[in-house]
Amino acid sequence: MDIQKLLSLISKDESSKLDFKEKINIETESSKKELAKDICAIANSKGGRGYLIFGIEDKTKKIIGINKDDFIEEKIQQIVSTRIDPPIPISVETHTIDNKTIGLIVIYNTEQKPYQIRETGAFYIRRGSTTDFMRKDEIASMLQENGLISIELTPVLRATVKDLDFEKIEKYFSSIGMNTSIDNHLLLASGILTREKEANEFHPSIGGLLIFGKKPEIFLPNSVAIIKNYVNNEMPKFHMSTGTIIEMLDDASDFIRKTLKCEDIILNVVDEYLAKATVYRDYFSLKGCVEIYLFNNKVEIINPGAAIKSTNNDKYIKRNLWLYTKLISIDVNNKYFNKDVSKSQFEKNYGKIRTYNILSSNLFKVIIPTKKIK
Repeated sequence: MDIQKLLSLISKDESSKLDFKEKINIETESSKKELAKDICAIANSKGGRGYLIFGIEDKTKKIIGINKDDFIEEKIQQIVSTRIDPPIPISVETHTIDNKTIGLIVIYNTEQKPYQIRETGAFYIRRGSTTDFMRKDEIASMLQENGLISIELTPVLRATVKDLDFEKIEKYFSSIGMNTSIDNHLLLASGILTREKEANEFHPSIGGLLIFGKKPEIFLPNSVAIIKNYVNNEMPKFHMSTGTIIEMLDDASDFIRKTLKCEDIILNVVDEYLAKATVYRDYFSLKGCVEIYLFNNKVEIINPGAAIKSTNNDKYIKRNLWLYTKLISIDVNNKYFNKDVSKSQFEKNYGKIRTYNILSSNLFKVIIPTKKIK
């Protein structure tokens, strides 16, 4: 790393990807554990590369330097390779600033997450400038982002086959050209059902309930959409849309149309972004649901699940592709998916659609303007 970039990092505040240390100590067992924990937490945090910089007072940013003989690359690499699973790729550098030695550990972003401490099995993450244990939903979400598990195919053990709507299932199979008798084995093969092997019991998958359930919100209370109306006093201030994904989208779209009473191009853009929020959201985030705020000059859509880029091609990873492939077959009229909406024409008349990827809160936010540019 060149000195200018290092100085730029030093000028910044601590964050989930940047931590300052006044000194380095890797001689004692406790100090080795602490270093492994810090590197593990930065590596698991969302974003790109992470940095641990030694020889800096974290509050004043004063450069105090370290003893170069204490900052030994082989020892640091050994701590990472033997104490973290899987080993995290890092580079170890020293730089001289104002005749003082600065130690730098660069922590690379890979798709091997989540990382854990081998000795304890603990998973760590940074929350702002603090290192903390990862929660279950954060671990599960990270496993899904890296293709290690799929939430859509996770069983819902409290639900039974009777909680599925077979009329919807038959209509779906007919739409893809499968006019055949439907049994548990077909539903199992398609991912709509799962089987608990020991008891040989069939249970709907999360995806099965979200698309074909009778009342999925009973089992998946975070799957609803909440609309807050700040624009039309004749309509309710609060509205909750429930049901399968398509039913929820239909209900939310209907409420928004009645409330906003605006041009179709606005409503079509809202439909498209609402559908994306519902499909690509992070369903492992159990406390959050899709939220829609209706204002006089804009519509805000917030969904749990910040967008994550692949380390291979810098493109965003799309969650829940099992859901998406089913929904594009069900949405035959392209009401929500593959819509033919001219965003360039919309933005020419109404202004830019703004998006905010909030990694620290695991949220994605879209702001759609609704007033014409004068």
